[in-house]
Amino acid sequence: MHTTNILKVVLALGQLVSAQDAECPDLPETGIEIGEPVPINPGDIPPGCSDFEVLVARGTSEPNFADGGKFGVIVGDPVVSNLTEILPGSRGYPVQYPASSSIIIGGIRGRRDVVNRIVSQAEACPDQTFALVGYSQGATIMHRAARDIPEALYDRIVALAMFGDPYLRYSFGDDFPAPLREKLLQNCAEGDATCDQGSCVFWHLTYIRPVWIDRTVEFLAAAFQGNPLPPSTTIGLPGAPQATDLS
Repeated sequence: MHTTNILKVVLALGQLVSAQDAECPDLPETGIEIGEPVPINPGDIPPGCSDFEVLVARGTSEPNFADGGKFGVIVGDPVVSNLTEILPGSRGYPVQYPASSSIIIGGIRGRRDVVNRIVSQAEACPDQTFALVGYSQGATIMHRAARDIPEALYDRIVALAMFGDPYLRYSFGDDFPAPLREKLLQNCAEGDATCDQGSCVFWHLTYIRPVWIDRTVEFLAAAFQGNPLPPSTTIGLPGAPQATDLS
């Protein structure tokens, strides 16, 4: 994917919607083929230990930001970038899965990678704590992984943040175990066809906006610092573009 196309995504989705006569805004032309796998780069795996690690499972075919991104241009890259700026000792881990339309095979790979990463890091780094972030298909990866994470490690997972989680609308698969739901922030844009209602894809791509990213970074930082915020499931936010804005 060309750098210019990534910037088009950022600029188009980072602005308020101005087309007042459209029920569903047109998607920017990006050159992305939805369903195509994202290259997996083991070189992006951080070595050794850190105080805080955020495991990020990207959305389907979500590319990296052009300038050094590793986690996904819409959610993972801005979340990790902003968090590491304000919280020393924090870092991200890109879940090693293709995020393609092969959701069964890819889902198995992603689920296993999340579980293996937490188990191995927890053993190697006794003081490290974790957060789970998933966007779209990546949220389903986190749901699947949660059921296989040893309960003894639940206390090491201090926060979860999902974006456009299909479970909110369709309730298929497994919900998060109760001890993890108590640490969960759900971000769902109004009109997002994946987590709310309707059939408009545009709203599913608006989580790059600061109103979604900033609240998530605050949620993660507070949890890592031992001052967790209450769990929340939010559909629509003041300041975020809303489907009703176009009616």
